[in-house]
Amino acid sequence: MSTTEIDPKEEKMTLLPTNSQTKILAVGVMLAAVYAVGNLIAISGFIGASGVVASISLAIVIAPLFGILLGPFRGASFGLIAGFLGAYISTFVAGVSLVVPTVIFGPAVSGFLTGLCTRRKKSLLPGPLLTAIYLSLIIALYLIPNASAWWFILPYALAVVVSLVLQLTDIRFNPNKQGLMKYAQLIPLTYIGTMTDFSLMTVGAVYILNIPAIVFGTIIFPAMILERTISTIGSAVVASLVLIAFQDLWSDSDSGVQ
Repeated sequence: MSTTEIDPKEEKMTLLPTNSQTKILAVGVMLAAVYAVGNLIAISGFIGASGVVASISLAIVIAPLFGILLGPFRGASFGLIAGFLGAYISTFVAGVSLVVPTVIFGPAVSGFLTGLCTRRKKSLLPGPLLTAIYLSLIIALYLIPNASAWWFILPYALAVVVSLVLQLTDIRFNPNKQGLMKYAQLIPLTYIGTMTDFSLMTVGAVYILNIPAIVFGTIIFPAMILERTISTIGSAVVASLVLIAFQDLWSDSDSGVQ
């Protein structure tokens, strides 16, 4: 009677992918939890037609990470979970999702589109191009009733340009870069993640709250620039640190930036 011996190398090759996928899912759960808790930390007020009506939280720094770290489909799934968790938390802190319900879906949209932007341009779904089309639609929806405050939409127009540039080139995270460049290399992706996350807030503010164009152009615009800057830079730093700590997890093209 003979016994079949298992080659340790073969066993390792079989178990490693499952282990990596489990870790990636754990990262998704962690991001969703941090996003929800981040809703408790306000960094600015959401300005409606009648003044400050809610708070914008530190969760905006987390939203772009879903797509960058998890890829489009996991990013959208965990982003959706995070959105609903954040909405629940907002019931205790007067979050934006209470006055602009479309915000709930922001992390999911950001996760999906930003995740697609991490794919190579030869991918079946041309992620950067789809993102540019989506952002162009958001621009059109804003301008239809608010063309008199057209400059408010300039950050979205910049995101369209960045998306089109990404269609022509690939971003690969290089952990060996030194100084600020280690974090700055992800800024194009975190900027797109930020703008796609905020896009549904803008649509909700226009069509649900009916905020006047003058409020968008004079009061909200400066606050928006500050919020988007904090989110873009903060997300780039956090994403870089996670990618450095777990380099082995992102060797699969389905899992965000490589």
